[in-house]
Amino acid sequence: MIHNVFGDIDFNVGWKTTKSIVLFGQSYVVTVKIHAYFEEDGITEEQENAYIDFISSEETKMNCVEKMLKEYSDFAQEQFIPRTLLMNRDGSYALLFDDRDNEDEGIAVCLDPEEKIVSQDDYL
Repeated sequence: MIHNVFGDIDFNVGWKTTKSIVLFGQSYVVTVKIHAYFEEDGITEEQENAYIDFISSEETKMNCVEKMLKEYSDFAQEQFIPRTLLMNRDGSYALLFDDRDNEDEGIAVCLDPEEKIVSQDDYL
């Protein structure tokens, strides 16, 4: 399905598409997951607005992510791998990372409404 904000999306336990991001000078392809319980739930206006906000200020947001990661770990560039940009139903969103040092638990870099880092377990 082609969505006017997210582009080509599919439903599989939430709406999904992919997006390229640049972090620490390296390009990554991440999954953009637009949270929904059922396909009939659709995509909320808050999710659309949040994604538009992310895209329009992507460079600033990614600089913020880099800064927070560097403060969180001296080895952030090697330790964390971006995997998913999760857009919640209320418009809040976070970038989820795998942690090479702890494969059972990644981190979530929350970008809106508050900028902070929490464990994925706590975020999800």
